[in-house]
Amino acid sequence: MRNKKLIPFEVIEKAVAGEPEAVDAVLRHYTAYIKYLSMYKRAYQ
Repeated sequence: MRNKKLIPFEVIEKAVAGEPEAVDAVLRHYTAYIKYLSMYKRAYQ
């Protein structure tokens, strides 16, 4: 059974190569996580 939470390796390869559609797909996949981290306050600032 395939894990649907993972980005296919082929998409990652294309994003690393700079293909705009693949980069967009990776950013869309991680949007919620990026938003979460941007609002996280570190205790040791």
